[in-house]
Amino acid sequence: MKTRIATATVLAAFTVAVILWLPSTVFIGFLVAVSALAAWEWCRLIPSGLSPLVRGGYSVGVAALLLGSALYEPSWVPLTIGASMVWLVLGISVLFQIYRQSKVQIHSSLLLGLILLVPGPVALIAIQQSLDQGRFLVLMSCVVVWGTDTFAYAVGKRFGRRKLAPSISPGKTLEGTLGGIVGAIGTGIIFFFVLMENNKVGVIGFGLWCLITTSVAVMAVIGDLVESAVKRSANQKDSGTLVPGHGGVLDRVDSLLCAAPIFGSWIFLCELGATVAS
Repeated sequence: MKTRIATATVLAAFTVAVILWLPSTVFIGFLVAVSALAAWEWCRLIPSGLSPLVRGGYSVGVAALLLGSALYEPSWVPLTIGASMVWLVLGISVLFQIYRQSKVQIHSSLLLGLILLVPGPVALIAIQQSLDQGRFLVLMSCVVVWGTDTFAYAVGKRFGRRKLAPSISPGKTLEGTLGGIVGAIGTGIIFFFVLMENNKVGVIGFGLWCLITTSVAVMAVIGDLVESAVKRSANQKDSGTLVPGHGGVLDRVDSLLCAAPIFGSWIFLCELGATVAS
């Protein structure tokens, strides 16, 4: 547990520094590197198995597609909305299989990896690069996701009774999940008032921000469940071993990969609506 906490603290501090204070090129390079490592680990979850050469080529391809999509502005809205729909469908599929008490399975593939790994980082890069409050918005999306995980663990440890998905994630409870979502919403609201000027995020007021925060928290939970289902289908406990106390890179970013596209969709559509209205 000490290793897990120490690793999380160091990673969070480094990530905040990259988002807020370091040059944009460092932020982009950081996301590209994380995505490439996540792609490498995703290949490990493909049942048929892939050679190191194919895994390396796939990782480079994911990085290149990420950069190309981030530079091509017309792709932002369809990419983020499309990815959000895929994540949502996969999440509903997992929950339906849990409800039916059937074996939960989502088999990974190279194509599914592209759909799930690329849009999230593209959304974060696009927000950071294109909006005046971009750095704060990226930080707020990360904080809401981190809040979901943190509050889910704390509430689940204290009050957790009913297992949410015992076949794919034995430690998760219904109480913890709900506590994580509520805690994340509260965290998002606090950051809204502390960090944003005039109690607005661009054209987004408080009511809409609450809705956005709720959707991000829910998608963070879905991302974690979907990745757990993919790992169990591949008979793997973790996606890798690169992050001490946490498993792999993909294990640490699965919630953000799912939550960032819906966050980006909200932000881009709100900005587009404001532009059309003016």
